[in-house]
Amino acid sequence: MMAARCSLNIAPHARVALPASSRRRADGVTSRVRRVPRAAEADARAAEANVAVEDEDDDELAERKAVSELVGWCVSKGAQGSGLSVLLPDGRGRGRGLEASRDIENGEPVLRLPLEMGICDYQDGHPAEAWEVMANAPWGVRLACRLLQERAKGEDSDYAPYIALIPESVPGSPLMWTDDEVAALQYPPAVAEAREMRDAVATWFGKISAEAPVALAGANLESFKSAVSVVHSRTYGVASSASGEGYFRVLLPLADLLNHGGDEYPAAGSSPANRGGKASEAPDAKKWPPAGCSDNIAWSELSDEGVIEFAATRDIEPHEEAAMSYGERSNDHFLVYYGFVPPRNPHDDVVVFADVDHALSWHMVFHPELWDVDEAETEVREAAARAAVREVERALAETTDGALAASEPRLKVLPGGRCDAR
Repeated sequence: MMAARCSLNIAPHARVALPASSRRRADGVTSRVRRVPRAAEADARAAEANVAVEDEDDDELAERKAVSELVGWCVSKGAQGSGLSVLLPDGRGRGRGLEASRDIENGEPVLRLPLEMGICDYQDGHPAEAWEVMANAPWGVRLACRLLQERAKGEDSDYAPYIALIPESVPGSPLMWTDDEVAALQYPPAVAEAREMRDAVATWFGKISAEAPVALAGANLESFKSAVSVVHSRTYGVASSASGEGYFRVLLPLADLLNHGGDEYPAAGSSPANRGGKASEAPDAKKWPPAGCSDNIAWSELSDEGVIEFAATRDIEPHEEAAMSYGERSNDHFLVYYGFVPPRNPHDDVVVFADVDHALSWHMVFHPELWDVDEAETEVREAAARAAVREVERALAETTDGALAASEPRLKVLPGGRCDAR
């Protein structure tokens, strides 16, 4: 099925246009490497744009109508934008997205969205009698409850056009899996993280059901888990300043249609086994080639007027997808919170030891010749090992790995095949 698009004036196979915003350059937006689509891809996409609207079935027409209503609602709430179209689901499992409807210059704003048009993680909107419980809940639980509350209102919700296009769940999220499917991950750290989240969500559902049931708006556990999976995958973390002051979460219409486009290694650098070949074959490129990037949109911190602006980080060609990096995160994090794993992720890592204690215990078991001494000498050697770790942490303090060492007790193999220096 060819891709349909709806421009951000609804016309058949043409664009749902937002009022144009000023074409000034956004402060703090840096230029990144340009990636030009192949000519064949560009020709194919141009051909798709000429498909007659009569080819659409009822579902596609309903989808186009819903997107049109959402855009109209966003405009009524003060949203502005220029140069983007909404990509509609393609029938092959790919969801909605945004693409360029014309040439967009590096630094050009494409969306300006008032924060008040979103569903925010704060007290407003929650039933007053439920807030004492909700105030202590994780942000994902609070926003999931707000989503359930607005869904329960149906057409009476102030957010009805937006709610209508939010998915019911994220099937790729481990929250939606069976216990056996979680176990099939086979990688213990990811299994443990997925189970921890599943248990936490179930525990909070039980607590809210007992102490503040009105917050759930009649939802059962499965609906609650589905709502949490959705808010985890679509929520923005918004800061009111560059320092991160006033950081909070929000479900933001239109902006949540931006798909992930982050750093990735070229396909030539991956194992041939991942591309239909044999594991014994050598990759087409060196093992750790320079990573490219596919993101082309970045957002600003919240302005004094309460507006979040999205601007291009490089030139974007017509029909090129608008994408934004969801962060430099491991595959585990992407899977647990977003329900997918990006291809050839240069920011992935592998946990080797849970912490320094775990590493020391392993060393004592597998290298007994170094520890088979009297108790006093054992204590001296252990103290020396811990002192060495602290010295390494001090040396790393001013590096990018220093932030990891300060926030993460687990010892890992890091991107690029580097080992945690600890």
